Amino acid sequence: MPAMLREVILEDFMSYRYARIPFKPGLNIITGPNGSGKSSILLGISVALGQTYTERGRRLSDLIRRGRSIARVTVVLDNRVEDDGRPLPWFRSDEVFFTRYIRSDGQYWHEVNGRRVPKLEVYRYLSRIGLNPDNMLIIMHQNMVEEFVFLSPQEKLQVVEDAIGLGKYRRRIIAALRKLEHSRGEEAKIREMLSKAEESLQYWSEMYSRFLKKKSLTSKLQELEREKAWINVRDREKELVELEEKVRELRETILGEERKLEEFDNVLSKLREDIAGVEEKIVSGVSDVATYIKLLRNNWLNYAETLSEEKLAKFRISLLQRELKSLILEERKLKRRLRELTRKALEYGERVESDRSIIEVEEEIRRIELSIASIGDIPGNVVEAYSKYSSVFEELKKRAEEAAENRRRALDELGKRIEVWRSKLVSTISRVAESYRIFLDRFNAVGDVKLVDLDDFEKAGLELTVGFRGMEPSLLDPYTQSGGERATAVMCFLLALQNYIKSPMRAVDEFDVHMDPQNRTAILDIIIELARKNRGVQYIMITPGPLSRIPDDANIIVVQKVKAASTPSILGENVE
Repeated sequence: MPAMLREVILEDFMSYRYARIPFKPGLNIITGPNGSGKSSILLGISVALGQTYTERGRRLSDLIRRGRSIARVTVVLDNRVEDDGRPLPWFRSDEVFFTRYIRSDGQYWHEVNGRRVPKLEVYRYLSRIGLNPDNMLIIMHQNMVEEFVFLSPQEKLQVVEDAIGLGKYRRRIIAALRKLEHSRGEEAKIREMLSKAEESLQYWSEMYSRFLKKKSLTSKLQELEREKAWINVRDREKELVELEEKVRELRETILGEERKLEEFDNVLSKLREDIAGVEEKIVSGVSDVATYIKLLRNNWLNYAETLSEEKLAKFRISLLQRELKSLILEERKLKRRLRELTRKALEYGERVESDRSIIEVEEEIRRIELSIASIGDIPGNVVEAYSKYSSVFEELKKRAEEAAENRRRALDELGKRIEVWRSKLVSTISRVAESYRIFLDRFNAVGDVKLVDLDDFEKAGLELTVGFRGMEPSLLDPYTQSGGERATAVMCFLLALQNYIKSPMRAVDEFDVHMDPQNRTAILDIIIELARKNRGVQYIMITPGPLSRIPDDANIIVVQKVKAASTPSILGENVE
């Protein structure tokens, strides 16, 4: 049998001093007078299993028997090996003891097989066998039949899902929803960061664009400065060539004048010889003195004229030499200037040839300088900042794309999980509704189990309808039906669920409190039938009323109060 309840041990718990209450597979009926301690047995089971309901609106220390300081409740589950191994594979023993200690000073703790464990670990063990002690359809205390009616359609559906094993699908959907919300949140956060990064990038992109423009203009300006420098060199070279040509021509002119001066010297020398010869002739007493005097006179005139021309030539030579000296000095200055201009031009780069004038280049330089000035100031870290924000933007853009893809996947995953949940739910509830209608028919009643708002996971709910004695079915609620009718409808629904509930144990306390004897007997008959049909399930029914018939295979636990202590017995056998 799959981890069924074998025994409950109550020690100084409520009205029990010490009691060991055995349970069997199939139907277990706890009966006895009001106030005898029947419900305390189910409460003890719930406390031992850590049920949250037992801890609401009360102090657990109030469950300690009067006059005692500590209580202990233990539930013994069957852990014998089956085909698939042990139901609770963490333990090698055939029995597993779940114990809860309650002290009057407010300290409570759990033990499993004598080892202290947290409550979450207890729940982990129980979830293995499908036993959720907090599910009211698995352990239904007094008045819970009525409480079920008060639940909203959404709450009813969730309780049913958990009981029939579909809770895992809801948890998967919730996990997918959280994943989707996380994805949306991450995407929104990244989108916000991306927007801010884009704003920053736009600013730095503009700065970087201006930087590149300024850099290009600056580079162009440098090329123009280089062109201007070499144009200066070119122009000075032309001046030097022209000056050198003037010096050469002047030198040739001086040389020509000097050659003329030599000719004048030769002419003067010859004239002096001629004059001396004529004078000798005249002195010697030539007969034709007049002729020689005239000849002498002509020679002196020629001499004077030639001498004059010689002096004039010497004067011209002196002028030309002064001019030559000035040109040579100018040439030297121009060469020094050219060397200086060439050195400066080389600082701008290798020589470039240009056919433009210096004025044309300077005009273009002024235009470039105005363009550079119009760009304005640019932060010094523009390249690093632009690179940084470009990288950040691209990274965030990539992350935004990944986040969008994650959101899409999460949405697809959510859609698939909801579809699986809806399919499983519709299939199961349709079969439950069929059994519900069959059970209602025994009470001359009609009704249905309906899923509502199934297209909206968060609003989806479960509604029961019922109509007795020929009445049209109406929504089961706390106001339309009588207490007995509500209890009967809820029990029919609960019994319709039996084939689908995963827990090996189901317990109901005083389900029949508002039922008339006929309906009570009919419900018990159905319970007996289900217990015989489902041998692998354990039913625990608590009722104060007399049993119209006692099935032979049922475990009947009778509780009575003797000397202020509850005493359970089985078919007259004391079990203390």
